[in-house]
Amino acid sequence: MLSYSRNTPIIRLYMPKADEVTLVVDGWFESQPLTKEDNGYWSIALKQPVNELAGHSYHFNILENGQVFSIADPLAHRTKRDEKFIKSYFSDIRFDWKHSDFVSPPIHDIVIYETHLPALSRHNSARVIHRSHRGRYSGVTSPFILNHLHKMRVCVEFLPLHASDGLLGQDWGYFSTSFHAMRESYALKEADVNKEVMAMVDAMHGQGIPVILDVVFNHGAELWVQAWGKDLVYRKHDNGDFCHGSGCGPTVNTEHPFIREMIIQTLEHLVETYRFDGFRFDLGALHDKQTMLEIDRRLPKHIYLIAEPWALGGTLWGKGDLAHDFAESRWAVWNDDFREPARTFLMGRGDHHNRDRLMQAITGNHIRNGGWAVRPQQRINYLTSHDGKSLADFVEGDKKRAFLGMLMVLISQGIPMLSEGSELMHSKQGHDNSYNRPDLNQIDWTKLRFNQDLVSATSKLIALRKSLPHFRYRTHLRYHYDKALFWDICWIFPTGFPHNDNTNAIGYILKPPPVWYKFRRARQSIIVLLNGSDSGADFHLPKGKWKVLVDGNGIEVNPHGLPDVPPAQANYYLHPGTGVVLAQ
Repeated sequence: MLSYSRNTPIIRLYMPKADEVTLVVDGWFESQPLTKEDNGYWSIALKQPVNELAGHSYHFNILENGQVFSIADPLAHRTKRDEKFIKSYFSDIRFDWKHSDFVSPPIHDIVIYETHLPALSRHNSARVIHRSHRGRYSGVTSPFILNHLHKMRVCVEFLPLHASDGLLGQDWGYFSTSFHAMRESYALKEADVNKEVMAMVDAMHGQGIPVILDVVFNHGAELWVQAWGKDLVYRKHDNGDFCHGSGCGPTVNTEHPFIREMIIQTLEHLVETYRFDGFRFDLGALHDKQTMLEIDRRLPKHIYLIAEPWALGGTLWGKGDLAHDFAESRWAVWNDDFREPARTFLMGRGDHHNRDRLMQAITGNHIRNGGWAVRPQQRINYLTSHDGKSLADFVEGDKKRAFLGMLMVLISQGIPMLSEGSELMHSKQGHDNSYNRPDLNQIDWTKLRFNQDLVSATSKLIALRKSLPHFRYRTHLRYHYDKALFWDICWIFPTGFPHNDNTNAIGYILKPPPVWYKFRRARQSIIVLLNGSDSGADFHLPKGKWKVLVDGNGIEVNPHGLPDVPPAQANYYLHPGTGVVLAQ
């Protein structure tokens, strides 16, 4: 790996079995020997300054047991595939940060916006500074894109940006060949790819937008394998066969102390060099527990840590560990225990059992209520993501149901996640696995004109969530049972409950967390009513007058109450496929 000490380039390579290691800078000075250290590393301090080295390709010649072979730098800052082989390049990663004072908010205050980077600016409708910026890092920094993300008040989570294999990773890039290098195809100038990533993150920080990076340490790693061999990099079963838990080749052997250290050092490099604010671990359940806990222990405490708690096979942990081994860590996981009942409810296909599951999901899937979490912030709630249909396709183009879906995500306890273009009714023409379809993985910004009501309502709904403590509990919510004096949430069922009510409708009264309002909490209560069915639902409201903050039928949001809507009293009729939020 290339690092700097007082602007002196230093290269270190882990090669414990080598007898000799030499550095070859292609087409430049003669090969230079590296010095062996006591810990299996070889190193060299170069005399040439980094600005002279930048842009030159290099490799290592390894002498081992009388045999000589060549490898690229497995930790190079920049790589490029040249026909069958990957070359490593020197790169100047020094950068003058304009917004170094940016501080990411705590995780309970963010709303994640998951997106594929080129999707934001690839379409011809995207207003970029120059057409060459379409689908590039610089496209994201166009005033039009930045302004939209800023108005949405979101934290952006990018699909993988690492160097990836175009054949296997295709458009989404879920097959990393190198973890230190960034994807060159998104750069205006290949030689400046590292700085273009930094400039993008810096520009987003200037708009108050945190940036999360999707990382894929569970498979791939071609340069690691080239340098250190399959037997070290990949996990094996007891019978000697390689584990294939991702469906994309052998699984990375995270429990090996050296591989674990490489993963953690890579994450530290991504934080220190690019200033990413967090990471989402693809198929994170393939990583061993000790590695997950070490990542939590060693990365700066402001870094968000998110993982998928599943895989296709060979999982080493699951959601149940969030209340045990991971209980004191900052790990949060994608929550399919919200996704599945919420989808069923949204499309009006559930029964009373599904509604019970949704109620548990709304309140945080807490272990005291039969769930698996010990605090809401361990859950990433979502309906749709890159992997599956878009929200518009899922609700078959019904804008009111799309808003209801986003409302359900944003008013539930936990960390909300919206998929790209949900506020624009972005469609992938019904496709549910567009990894190889760049034509579908792009946002058509002409839809902004036709869905301005949805965009405005969504951004205001996010702002409402951030302004009210009700939706950001950090502890267990106490249910209201008969004669209970202290409670946080009280369910409101449609008229006809328990035998003849609408099982795809539910409501609740929610008090603010007691840490904010220890006295007169009842007067600060809000009411949420949700109806995913194809018929209307009637609810009986508590005493008093309730102003309407969110109207799903009109797709309107006003934190002070909708001015032309009279207060609700006694009973409320909720239209099919809509939701409302009321306040006293």
